[in-house]
Amino acid sequence: MTGTAGYEFTAQENETFRGLVGGMKRSGAVVAIASLILLAYQIVEHYGLSLGTGNPSEAIGYLDLSVWCLLALIGVVVAVLLVRATSAFAAVIHTEGNDIEHLMQGLVKLRGILQLIFLAATTGAMLLAVSFTLLLMY
Repeated sequence: MTGTAGYEFTAQENETFRGLVGGMKRSGAVVAIASLILLAYQIVEHYGLSLGTGNPSEAIGYLDLSVWCLLALIGVVVAVLLVRATSAFAAVIHTEGNDIEHLMQGLVKLRGILQLIFLAATTGAMLLAVSFTLLLMY
């Protein structure tokens, strides 16, 4: 097969991809951990495997409710961040002549957002662990 050489990404563009891949791996690992905690939570809840008396204080109930409200808020923040990353990718579809530039701008945004998603997922996993501990203890 013969033809002209295709586009080769620059070192800076390759670094963007490298950071994006790393962010995706870290975020994916933390989401997997959080999912396992959530699975364990559901199993303990379903089978009533709590180590406590089953009568938590009102304060414990409010603490657990607060944890779940924070988890919901984290979900909304992640959703907003992902939607914000779409503008540059949409420009690839709707414009002509600057596709690589728009693609790279989108990837740079997505790379930064993945750092925030990693932080959000880590916080979410810790909050799930707190709620799971409360479930086990009370």
